[in-house]
Amino acid sequence: MPDTAGPALHAVLLFLLELGLLGAAGFWALTVFSSPWAAVVAVIVVAAGWGLLLSPKAPARPPWPWHAVAAHVLFVLGAVVLFAVGQPLIAAVYLALILVSVALTVVYRDRMGPATERIRESAAPSGRRAAGR
Repeated sequence: MPDTAGPALHAVLLFLLELGLLGAAGFWALTVFSSPWAAVVAVIVVAAGWGLLLSPKAPARPPWPWHAVAAHVLFVLGAVVLFAVGQPLIAAVYLALILVSVALTVVYRDRMGPATERIRESAAPSGRRAAGR
């Protein structure tokens, strides 16, 4: 396996876990409130929070180790929500994937911090408009 295949697979797993978190939020709202609109609102709220705090280009993104901890804590909360609404099998599979992600985060921890900093630096404005011309 190439040197970059492991981190790339981990990034795909993290993306799938993010989608699972959105699905858990929507399913929870649909179950509790019995309204598709509640599910839509729950998904939008979780997606907005993720985008503002934990996405690679988030304006208020915490530094490297705390970002990984916060993301995995939210994933575990998604598994708890799935258990709470009566989906133990889906929650168990989701929790197993979270544990794999935690293990891969530990394995690739030396690469994760600098990689996210490069993403944030590449998002910085440049050129004439950034210089105020």
